[in-house]
Amino acid sequence: MKNIWAKIKGFFNKYSYMKWLAPLLAVAVVATAIVLPISLKKPEQKEVTKLSFKSAAEYDYLKTLDGTMVTINGYMATSSPVDGSFMFLMNMPYQSCPFCLPNTSTLSNTMEVYPKKGEAFDYTTQAIKVVGTLEVAENEDEPFSDEYGYEFNYKIVDATYTILKSEELSADLALWQKVAESGIINEIDQMYNFVNFTCKWNTYYVNSYYDKDGKLQPGYYLYASDAEYYLFTDGAQWNFGTKEDYFDNIIAKITAIHETAFQELVDNIRQAEALAAKAIAELKNGKYTFELQYVEMFGKEDYIYKLDIGEELVAEMNLLYKGFSNWLGSWEM
Repeated sequence: MKNIWAKIKGFFNKYSYMKWLAPLLAVAVVATAIVLPISLKKPEQKEVTKLSFKSAAEYDYLKTLDGTMVTINGYMATSSPVDGSFMFLMNMPYQSCPFCLPNTSTLSNTMEVYPKKGEAFDYTTQAIKVVGTLEVAENEDEPFSDEYGYEFNYKIVDATYTILKSEELSADLALWQKVAESGIINEIDQMYNFVNFTCKWNTYYVNSYYDKDGKLQPGYYLYASDAEYYLFTDGAQWNFGTKEDYFDNIIAKITAIHETAFQELVDNIRQAEALAAKAIAELKNGKYTFELQYVEMFGKEDYIYKLDIGEELVAEMNLLYKGFSNWLGSWEM
């Protein structure tokens, strides 16, 4: 009996205790080393891509970002819905309405941004930083549309915004503010609507309407005589663009802001001036044909005009407007 008790007592002596405890401690340390990194690992942060208004003009590029988190700086247009259901984001302050491609409802240098479900945006006149998920249309021929009839190939959803701090704004912002305050961008946008008309007047039409006797008068596509009336009759819709020094006056307003900073824009406007002159010369010289066709939209036969170099004029117009749009979108905050 004494021998058995001695063996049990010896098992718990200091040497034997340490002999058995050391391996247990080693196992515990290893287990802790394996578990801790897993339990303390932070959740992965989603990568956020910085967009610009210039890069947002490229559909193919945007398609590569479809469904990802993006951020962009801008201003809310004052025409953004008062209920805060979405905003028109632009890279210029004080804008009362979105920019569109000439004679269309397709947004240009303007993007629609939607808040998270159940939330709404509070309006602000300050520069803001938007963060949200980019959603891109399946293809360019099937754009999104909103309740106002605007069409667009992409939008930012599930978005939030914060007011930009002064140190986050670009050094050129003061100059850009002068441009915005001058109203010159709206004048140039209107100028391009004029140039577009000179190049594509045959695609413009007068909609069906009811006369004073309540009789429905079917609409019609413009004739050459209509285009001449709108361009050369005082007070007519597009007559402003044919006034002497019209383009010179626009450029004078630009150089008054800064003599040299906007040379790229000045060159673009001079090219637009030359294009308008070319298109008007085609009209005056009768460089077009016409053919009697059935027009389904108006439910009648009518003469439809085709410009001899219509495709060339339209291609030049689109290229110049894209140059203006890219210049406008290149201003970063």
